[in-house]
Amino acid sequence: MAELRPFPPSPRRRALARQAGLSAASPLLVGALACASLLVAIGMVGGSAAARLGGWIAAAARGEHALAPRDAIGAVLELVAPLVAAVAVVAIVAHFAQTRAAWLPRRSIAGAPSIDPARTRRAAFELAAALVIGAVAFGWLWLVAPRLAALSSVPLAGGLVIASGAATFAIAWVAIGVVDALLRHRELASALDMTAREKRDDERLAGADPRWRAYRARVQRQDDPASAVAGSTLLVLGDGIAVAIAWDPVRRPIPTRTATGRGPQATQLLGLARRHQLPVHRDALLARALATALGPVPEAQWARLAEIVAAVKR
Repeated sequence: MAELRPFPPSPRRRALARQAGLSAASPLLVGALACASLLVAIGMVGGSAAARLGGWIAAAARGEHALAPRDAIGAVLELVAPLVAAVAVVAIVAHFAQTRAAWLPRRSIAGAPSIDPARTRRAAFELAAALVIGAVAFGWLWLVAPRLAALSSVPLAGGLVIASGAATFAIAWVAIGVVDALLRHRELASALDMTAREKRDDERLAGADPRWRAYRARVQRQDDPASAVAGSTLLVLGDGIAVAIAWDPVRRPIPTRTATGRGPQATQLLGLARRHQLPVHRDALLARALATALGPVPEAQWARLAEIVAAVKR
């Protein structure tokens, strides 16, 4: 039986997964978008390129002039370069949009999550993708079969039929790529979720890691106002505004705003302050000035806060 993973991933776990090279990027989607961009580029420059190429071939057939090998290579590159550039740009953009990096090498990192290979599911998806492509091909042939006999007499119609077939395959490929990307995102999200033991270990390791201490403290203040108020020195109350201040000459020499709230949140902070027997000082102007953000109090407010704290302690 699979172990339950009810806890969402922490920032530390996401960072470890990225360092280990785990990504939900779908190569199938990158290829599909590159193919679609190739078709769009052919549609934009294909007419003029075909006309130029046809002119060269007709001139060579009449013996008027022939391109030297170097000139012929340059002419072909001139026609092909826009198509290759379009494919390359779209492929790079699609890759960066999924990974936000040029390359995420897979490596072994202690404590990093891992994705179950799930070869059975992957094989089933690839089989389903092949069936979809086969169904698309059969459907396209079924629809255009009556027109195939007339292609030899109407070249333009033949080109349109071929273009419709290429567009149909590209659309099917993009759709399969999107499904593949969604499945990969689901697999990665499932792998990053944590069990109860992994959550405890992550919190223990993150507590010893200075990179995550400030983040965890900020999240705790925002998500658990009771803990923030319990560790504060006083609550400054204004008109629909409440700000909890923590200030201790020895342990916390810089006054810090541990929790702020407006409206119902201010009422909640006031109730928590009374529950924890926290002194409450009413000062609308000071509360409005302090409620702008969490963290250290601006130095301009220290003198006023010092007077309030001294009066409260007396």
